[in-house]
Amino acid sequence: MSGLSGHLRLVCSAGERGRTYIREQSFRAPVHLSKPHQEEDVLVVNIVNPTAGLLAGDRVRYDVAVESGARVLLTAPSASRAHRIVEGEARVTQEFRVASGGWLESWPEMFIPQGGARYRQQTAVRVEEGGEALLIEMIAPGRTASGEVFAFVELDWETEVFLGGTKIARERYTLKPESPMLAAMKAQFAEAYYASCFVVSPHLRAESESWRRIHDLHRDDAWVGCSALVRGGWAIRVLAAGSVALRRTVAAIRSEIYAARGWRAPGLRRN
Repeated sequence: MSGLSGHLRLVCSAGERGRTYIREQSFRAPVHLSKPHQEEDVLVVNIVNPTAGLLAGDRVRYDVAVESGARVLLTAPSASRAHRIVEGEARVTQEFRVASGGWLESWPEMFIPQGGARYRQQTAVRVEEGGEALLIEMIAPGRTASGEVFAFVELDWETEVFLGGTKIARERYTLKPESPMLAAMKAQFAEAYYASCFVVSPHLRAESESWRRIHDLHRDDAWVGCSALVRGGWAIRVLAAGSVALRRTVAAIRSEIYAARGWRAPGLRRN
């Protein structure tokens, strides 16, 4: 089946003064990099898809390594989209590796599956002991302004998180219009938006006030759940009534996690 075969490879290192820079990079359409910039001692890297979105047969692989002392934020300037696919699927495979003393935040912006979309995503986050990572993913129910709500054919989503070689989290779900999980989401909010967050850090303690404040973000229009992983990390889930409630809640969660580390959260866009 025809389609684009794109990739992004990044190796991020820390210089003599601790300033993070991209030591190695390679990318191919439908992936493009905007010019990175520094904010709050973090290298902000914007990943751009200059095409209309993912189509049948598209394959994209991300391979990102953050070395010791480097601090990186991967984000995107706009939502990503998977279009109607009659046959086959679009697939994204991601591997993020964080060395001891490194920090990686991944916030790829909202994913919007359009009517008839078939999409598969597999993500592996591998963090060495002493490394830190924050993975945030947000999924819309579709193009709600066009009346497309849960009109995709299938979303297959898999995320695995490893700490020091031990798997500490696995999230796997397949969403179809008739799936029980989707029915449960719609029972709460007719146009349910979903966010999944994983944070791994040896510096975030279970007794931190941040977890209580994150729990207190629970509202009528945004349900929040937070639990500790088997070790070294936490999982946070948000189910919201709309994109505004989802973004507001996830932004507050992000700020709390950075504050618990004693850092100020870097902006997602260049000021």
